[in-house]
Amino acid sequence: MTAKQQTNSQAHLPNVPVQPKKERDAKIELPNQMEDAIYINNFKEISTMNTTYLFALDTNTEEVLISQSAKGTIKIDFIEKISRTENEILYNAVVTLTSVSQDPNLDVAIFKASDKLCQMIYAKHCLSK
Repeated sequence: MTAKQQTNSQAHLPNVPVQPKKERDAKIELPNQMEDAIYINNFKEISTMNTTYLFALDTNTEEVLISQSAKGTIKIDFIEKISRTENEILYNAVVTLTSVSQDPNLDVAIFKASDKLCQMIYAKHCLSK
């Protein structure tokens, strides 16, 4: 009996487990490709800051409104407005964050990831000024 015949005959037996084929790992075969990376010299300083940036959209003027709030307080301080033409990536990230936050079935993990993305893009924007 050949291996192929044996496999076919095992598939018809009720108590014989079928061994799954091992797939090649794509990570091994494909080299890592990185098109762009964000390198922040003072990332430790940014990640340990005691403030949180808050993002809002003004769709009429196509601007992102950035505010900040110290953790544990309700005081919100306006920082700046950034036009869509000045930083389109940040604008699109805040559009996504807004969309995620308005979903009736809010997924907190996705919301936090979207917020973190906005925080990182804004940090890069501040460093590039």
